[in-house]
Amino acid sequence: MTSLQPRTIIIIGAGPLMSRSLSLYLASHNWQIILISRNHSSLLSLASEINDLNPKAPKVLVHPGDASIPSSLHKALDWAAEQVGGKVDVLCYNAAHVAPSPILELKPEVLTQDFNITAMGTLVAGQWYMNHANTSHIPQGEHPLFLVPGGLLDKYPDPNISALCATKSASQCLVKMFQQVMAPKGILVGAPIVGGEVVKEGKMSPDRIVDGVFRPFFEERERYRGNEGNWELERVWLPEGGYGSTGTGGIVGNESGM
Repeated sequence: MTSLQPRTIIIIGAGPLMSRSLSLYLASHNWQIILISRNHSSLLSLASEINDLNPKAPKVLVHPGDASIPSSLHKALDWAAEQVGGKVDVLCYNAAHVAPSPILELKPEVLTQDFNITAMGTLVAGQWYMNHANTSHIPQGEHPLFLVPGGLLDKYPDPNISALCATKSASQCLVKMFQQVMAPKGILVGAPIVGGEVVKEGKMSPDRIVDGVFRPFFEERERYRGNEGNWELERVWLPEGGYGSTGTGGIVGNESGM
């Protein structure tokens, strides 16, 4: 990523694992980062850490917002866009409720709440981004990106985390539909697929995952150049390391080739 002018990203659902690693990576490349989540104090703490580790990068901006409430999410997104001139280079939707939810014990109201966070929030964010994606760099080959991390729970559901399986499956379906309607506008859609539980150390650590399946989306969006570029909707990180593919057009590779 070689642009001189800081590029902009909004991360919804900013937390201490994947969003933190992604933010640290982008801050090292001089990105203007805006973080949104419900917990304002956690946002301030994360922003302070990123700023301390990357003193030359633009200061991280934060705004509280509840992804499960459309009006709250819209308010936070509108505020974020105003801070960077109204248009955004990348929007990353990373909000989900991760908790045990045995299928025989799952209450309808719990599934509804989780659906609002994971799936409805994806819908609201994608619709909003259609009107706020920065398309001004497309003539130079650089495209805006709607980035929504996913998993393999739609293909390999686990009855012990039934709510997460159902809601992430819905979110990933929405992502594929957004790709169809965003492509004609020059907006790219990316889904880093994490094929296992994220842990602090090892092959499933956030830093390894960000480097393996998030980083390529950011690099490729800057050199896509419309139909001349090579774009894949999904890149899949597997527990044994490396990145692989699903049956929906993902990329296959291995750890040593990165």
